[in-house]
Amino acid sequence: MRIGSTVLLKDQLCVQSYEWNTIRPLGALQGVLDSLEEYQCDEVAIIRPVRQNDTLKSFQRDIQVIKALKTMTPISFGGGIRSLEHISLLKGLPIERIIFSSAFLEKQTELITLAKDLFGHQAIKCLLPVSVQKGEVHVYHSSAGRYIPLSTVDTQFIDELANEIVLFDTDHEGCSDQFDWSIIEEVPFAAEKLILCGGVGKKTPCIARQNNIASVLIDNKVLHQEYSILEYKNA
Repeated sequence: MRIGSTVLLKDQLCVQSYEWNTIRPLGALQGVLDSLEEYQCDEVAIIRPVRQNDTLKSFQRDIQVIKALKTMTPISFGGGIRSLEHISLLKGLPIERIIFSSAFLEKQTELITLAKDLFGHQAIKCLLPVSVQKGEVHVYHSSAGRYIPLSTVDTQFIDELANEIVLFDTDHEGCSDQFDWSIIEEVPFAAEKLILCGGVGKKTPCIARQNNIASVLIDNKVLHQEYSILEYKNA
């Protein structure tokens, strides 16, 4: 099982986010990746935390930061990839995988298929920011700016086109060992395709291994020395 980290990129700088609504500045992306590489991080998911207010110019500015990166750590990138023009800007970047969210919820087959043709099926990830509300799992639809019930989502479409699926527990983002395991029981995906994020702590990898989960991504606190990746791997 892989142990990695999420890194949020907003306005060309990294930020920390807590419970999906509180954002604090963190620093330059290259410096953050240098630290994660030193901690022997298996993978990094760089996500632009965009909602409805994204623009192509903002996307292009963030792409320039990605283009300048120097790292040996496998990188996934996503956030606001919603058109063929966005896909064209990804060519030549030091990334191995592409993360879609709204595109899967809106069943943008042409967009996802183009990315698959250019980068390979193994490069396609689906990000589902999830929240348990009144006992039912909801997914945050970024381009719409609201949560929608998972029951209204075509999960078969996601399962067919996504190589891996990131379940991001937005209720417990930034917390330790509070990932809501009831989410796993409510999603119709094989455990081997799942990546868990939000509320991940040192106990999480052990439970994830027992359930054959593919990977866990630690958010925010992984950048502090006392929370090294090795501690999570050895937990």
